[in-house]
Amino acid sequence: MTLTVIKTDKSKSFLLSEQVKRYLNEKGFLKVFNYSDYEYFKRKVTNARNKAQEIANLFIEENQHTTKSDFNEYIF
Repeated sequence: MTLTVIKTDKSKSFLLSEQVKRYLNEKGFLKVFNYSDYEYFKRKVTNARNKAQEIANLFIEENQHTTKSDFNEYIF
């Protein structure tokens, strides 16, 4: 790995979209993430204190009727 690749990987974790993906992954809803909805939700939560968590909650609320969580693929 070159130094440039390492720097790029570290800087991506601070992006708002990456933080939203992390929250969605923790809740098992990473499949529902798309950038068009992300941009819409980002404009919607401009005054929120924790924007990443609010955007993730909006993704979950919008896609809650599908009940298709990432965890459904696992056999327990």
